[in-house]
Amino acid sequence: MTHYDLVIIGTGSGNTILDQRFADWRVAIVEKGVFGGTCLNVGCIPTKMFVYPADIAQAISTSGPLGVDAELREVRWHEVRDRIFGRIDPIASGGKEYRASHPDNANVTLYDGTARAAGDAERRRRADGADRRPDRAGGGQQADHPEHRGPR
Repeated sequence: MTHYDLVIIGTGSGNTILDQRFADWRVAIVEKGVFGGTCLNVGCIPTKMFVYPADIAQAISTSGPLGVDAELREVRWHEVRDRIFGRIDPIASGGKEYRASHPDNANVTLYDGTARAAGDAERRRRADGADRRPDRAGGGQQADHPEHRGPR
């Protein structure tokens, strides 16, 4: 079995922690979906990009009482969709390409699929250096860190 110093599960916000602190670590990144995570690909970002044209269409349809006579003739759904994903898809593929081939990431291995912790789960080290131990209350984690003394 290959040993890694750090395994990042998912390529959303967890993918952003890699910097020079980890240059000498063996790092694995595991992603089961589209690179970039939920927010970039199907969550926050595309949702907000869909909401704006919907708001404009709604404003047109309710503008009469404000003294503005406007008519909504059509919403070209395929153009709205293509504009949104035409901007998002290159970000996702560019992020994956960067992690896969840029010299800064020579210590990083990408895996398509899922991951889970195996072996001794009694003590784990967080990326910020804090030790993590299973919480005795059941299920959670408790950080042993000078800035935090209690359940997270």
